[in-house]
Amino acid sequence: MKKRKTDFEAAFWAGYTGGCPLQLFDAFFGKHSLSEAKGLLFSMMEYPVKKKVLSEKDPSVVFYFYLSLRSFIRAGFRLSLMPDKYTLTQAAAGMSLVMQGALSDEEYADPFLVFQRAFNKHSLKDFDFFITGIAYFSLGPYGDYPEGNSISPFLYLQKMLDAAQVILERRIKD
Repeated sequence: MKKRKTDFEAAFWAGYTGGCPLQLFDAFFGKHSLSEAKGLLFSMMEYPVKKKVLSEKDPSVVFYFYLSLRSFIRAGFRLSLMPDKYTLTQAAAGMSLVMQGALSDEEYADPFLVFQRAFNKHSLKDFDFFITGIAYFSLGPYGDYPEGNSISPFLYLQKMLDAAQVILERRIKD
């Protein structure tokens, strides 16, 4: 039986179609720094309430970020299914709590927990609905907001970004 490769749908923005979540995280953070990604995600949450258009001069920035974030979530889902496949170094003693970002001590020690908890709480479809909604409503002055719970997926997505950065910094390469 042939193994199926997971497609994270990243060919458009990264030229990457492989099945390794960590390679996709590398590509994601190669295009967006952690602070830039978190800032843009926050702006996408904020602009629908302001009744303004995010990035009027170049709305493709929002679309591009939406596509990369969608791939990031798919890679995170894949990672949540097989956390034991990757080995990480231990967190260095005396690390600043600022380096943890939104992660708890337990999540910082084992960042794979963030992905498992996120996808236990919300489905992949929920995250897709969330990012599609905030992208849509931040691209026009609609004065409306996506239906449903948007705070919980937003908080989990913030944590997933922090956890992915921690995983990339502490992974042991084969």
